[in-house]
Amino acid sequence: MAKEMEEEVVDTRKIFTKELLKTLLFMIVVIIIVKFLLLEPFLVKGSSMEPNFQDNNYIFVESITYVFATPKRGDVVVFKHPEPRCSEYINKGFLNEISPFSPCTNYIKRIIGVPGETIIINNGTITVKNDKDPNGFLLNEEYIPDIGSYRLRGNLTKTLGKDEFFVLGDNRQPNQSSDSREWGVLPKNHITGKAWLRLLPLNEIGSFKKPKY
Repeated sequence: MAKEMEEEVVDTRKIFTKELLKTLLFMIVVIIIVKFLLLEPFLVKGSSMEPNFQDNNYIFVESITYVFATPKRGDVVVFKHPEPRCSEYINKGFLNEISPFSPCTNYIKRIIGVPGETIIINNGTITVKNDKDPNGFLLNEEYIPDIGSYRLRGNLTKTLGKDEFFVLGDNRQPNQSSDSREWGVLPKNHITGKAWLRLLPLNEIGSFKKPKY
């Protein structure tokens, strides 16, 4: 009898281990679905995206678009700030890219330049050079309503490599946005998704329209 009871306990432990592994696998699948197929909520903090995104705006970010397509100019994206500690963590593997326990800080900015382009900031203007426009064209940013008070600061030239993006905050006043002018390019694998819907404040609820350049 003692032997039979001991064998029954061993079988129970095996069942528990099996169920635990199944639960962990299910959790991993759920995380992947939430990160890549569903919407993820974020709270905007700070003034770097004013006047289009205000402090304490509650937004939903969707990721499914970037599974099938490359981020486009004008997209407002939430991403993990590419500081060395964060980049080292993300570059270790795919699961780290979607991990909810990463050491990274989430940022929100607007994509200005896409892979292969050269971005030139000079005297408050942005010039974009690419294969289609090798001589460059001036970027018309209609989503910044008062170009005088939100005038772009800084002068630089940056050529983007594969899977590299140039991002800026909509608030161009001095010291209001930490973006690609300060810390460089944004790698694609740091992008969480595209801002899709604003829920709060209630008087501004709605989806975000992509600008036309």
